[in-house]
Amino acid sequence: MYCRILLSVLLICLLHFNGLAQTKKINALKQKVDVATSNDEKLAAIIAYCEDYGNIAQDSLEKYAYIALDLAAASKNERLKTLAQLTLAQDYMQWGWTDSVHAVVAQELPKNKVTDNDRRDIYFKLKRLDATAYGADGKIQESIAILYPLSAEAEKYNDSVQSSAIANIIGFAAAYRNEMKEALKWNNRALLYASGTKHSNLGSIYISRAQIMYKEDKIDSALYYLQKGIDLCRQVEMYDRLASAYRFQSAVYVNMKKLNDAEIALRNMQEMRNKIEANPDAIIEDNLQIADFYASTGRLKKAIAFCWSKLETGDLQRKPGDSSKTFNNDPSVRLPFYLALARYLKEDKDYSEYQQVLEEIIVLKDTVYERNKAEAIAEIRTKYDVNQKENTIVVQQLKLARRNYLLFGSIAFIVLAGIIAWLWYRNQNIKQKVRMHQAIEEEKRKAAQSILNAEEKERKRIAADLHDNIGAYATAISADVETISAKGIEAGSRQLANLQLHSKEIIHSLRDTIWVLNKENITITGISDRVKNYVNKLKPSYGHINIAVEENIVNDIRVGSQKALNIFRIVQEAIHNALKHSHAKNIIVEIKTGDVISIIIKDDGTGITSTADSAGHGLRNMKIRAEDAGIHFNIGSAEGSGTNIFLETA
Repeated sequence: MYCRILLSVLLICLLHFNGLAQTKKINALKQKVDVATSNDEKLAAIIAYCEDYGNIAQDSLEKYAYIALDLAAASKNERLKTLAQLTLAQDYMQWGWTDSVHAVVAQELPKNKVTDNDRRDIYFKLKRLDATAYGADGKIQESIAILYPLSAEAEKYNDSVQSSAIANIIGFAAAYRNEMKEALKWNNRALLYASGTKHSNLGSIYISRAQIMYKEDKIDSALYYLQKGIDLCRQVEMYDRLASAYRFQSAVYVNMKKLNDAEIALRNMQEMRNKIEANPDAIIEDNLQIADFYASTGRLKKAIAFCWSKLETGDLQRKPGDSSKTFNNDPSVRLPFYLALARYLKEDKDYSEYQQVLEEIIVLKDTVYERNKAEAIAEIRTKYDVNQKENTIVVQQLKLARRNYLLFGSIAFIVLAGIIAWLWYRNQNIKQKVRMHQAIEEEKRKAAQSILNAEEKERKRIAADLHDNIGAYATAISADVETISAKGIEAGSRQLANLQLHSKEIIHSLRDTIWVLNKENITITGISDRVKNYVNKLKPSYGHINIAVEENIVNDIRVGSQKALNIFRIVQEAIHNALKHSHAKNIIVEIKTGDVISIIIKDDGTGITSTADSAGHGLRNMKIRAEDAGIHFNIGSAEGSGTNIFLETA
């Protein structure tokens, strides 16, 4: 999940550094478009309006991009013509048509040199958009190959805006590759170029730093820089960047188990999308983060239902006017939701539905592949038609027989290419089905092996516990029986008392083990009640000692059965040691919970001497149990000042 978030934010960083454009001016720029009179004045106003394209609804951006093309066709201003093409490329970028973006850049870049003062800004915008398109396709190396030399050129011409933007993107890409020192170096450089100025990209730089801090597990620093970036982006009304920042903030809070804060961040994300009139179903990453939020907070059923709600299909032209439903008919858009569903259904152990979703994933992948193949063939045909028309103009004097020959030859070529493509597709489809079947079988095998491993681990745990407790008492009983046999019953009265005591201890140990086995998870209240029962049984035998259990349970935390047994055994051993060795008048067990479980066993006895462990206080056993169960264990004691034993666990 984290890599998906990181790549998404990298793309947003690439998209939202647009020089000195201020998003808060969009409404004013829109008005300039409406009141412009001349052709070039209107064209310049549209280009300025579309420059901050991340904060413009896709439909509006597309509408104005094609109006700009029509106006550019009638203009004699070459700079405006190129900027109109750049606006079209930005529209392609918003729709995800990266090949078209590369084509526009390749066409316009030779006309705009970095050495030309009047065209240098266009040069930087074209190069950065080219890097953006590679980043959108996940081709980070190709994107960086453009940005490194571009950074050197920006520094050469003292362009602090471009230098800051490019340094920030390079730093973020380094973080994506886990090169954290390099990432921080470039992020510092971005801040240096942007400091002391009114750069609109300063908020994005702080958000990028938050991403770097998060990847280094510096959560507090990440949240600090993230909030700072959000505040700065709000000042310049960079709503699309804010939406992505809130999406990341929600993911951070989910990992911190701050579910209320995570939900607020998601609501803020949706509010930002609404401000730019973005279709909520068009932002796939937003919806996948919402689904992940539900799944991460234990609401698998809601995550599954949410994904299903994004997969309804229907006739877009015949939707009821009052319907709140949205239809999702595009296979390439449906596929990510099905992939998420597969993870959630598997975690929910709904294997029947999981199997059906896997089959649907296969169908969708085949459909997307077939559509891409059809588009590729259509592109070949389109290129052929264009070439054919050009050839017709050049060779219009050729005879009809010559034209027929070319036509039939081309048709034969297309048919042959189609047959080859179909055979290749059929072979790939068979291979894909075989791989999917093998993957399903492997998942089944791993699941079965995991169950066997868990059962074996539980058997070993129970055997060890019985050996450590009941085995010790059984050995003592055997020794007492041998003594009685040798001395006789009358001489072995002490051994008979030991037999009775050890028998009771075996019964108690068995009850403790059965108590754990009967429950998958045990609350801290249940553990506390068990400790109270144990203390109540001890009190009659130690009337001269005050033994008390004090509770302050704010959050009734549940722990696994094995950890619960280890906590109880450690407390039991600590009380036993205090009764046997400390000469204490008071023994207090404090059980507290908040975010974590905290238990203190304290006495006012003589304290632990340097030879205490060798005297049989059992400290080593308690430490081993704590280490095995992942419990923080500490002892505070001074000779003559009592002993405090501290336990802490989540």
